[in-house]
Amino acid sequence: MSMIRTNCTPRRRSGAATAELAIVLIFIFMPFALGMWEGARLVEVQQVVANAAREGGRQASTGQSTNDAVQRAVCTYLKNAGLPDYTSQRTTIVTVTNLTHSGVDCTAATDLDQIQVTVTIPFNDVRWINLYLITDTTTQVTFTATWTSMRDLDYPTPAPPVGF
Repeated sequence: MSMIRTNCTPRRRSGAATAELAIVLIFIFMPFALGMWEGARLVEVQQVVANAAREGGRQASTGQSTNDAVQRAVCTYLKNAGLPDYTSQRTTIVTVTNLTHSGVDCTAATDLDQIQVTVTIPFNDVRWINLYLITDTTTQVTFTATWTSMRDLDYPTPAPPVGF
């Protein structure tokens, strides 16, 4: 009986491992990329909310705007920044508080009163993707700005000229 010897060297599959790796890497890095995207959006929205709260604090510290006007200014800022229009529910997302004299409106604040503006929006309203990689359905974006009232005081009447 004669043995037939065949060539047992495997066939070369050049590039097959590279193609397989490319396909597998898509599925490995997809959640990573989407998580980075969601995290970046969260940071962007946090910055917009922080600026809106600062703008509200600046408006409140002048003593010329009522609490309602401050809430409206914050909602307008959020809307102009590309976030949803919260004008109808501004009392639920914007809180204006006089920390020195509780219950006092911004227009009645005295000089050096501490006025706090808090803005809170649900992240579900502004997210770009519906995957919950970093956040969940209850995540809220909140920022609080505290300003000191710098109400303009009336300048006293000028003194009469001296030496005349």
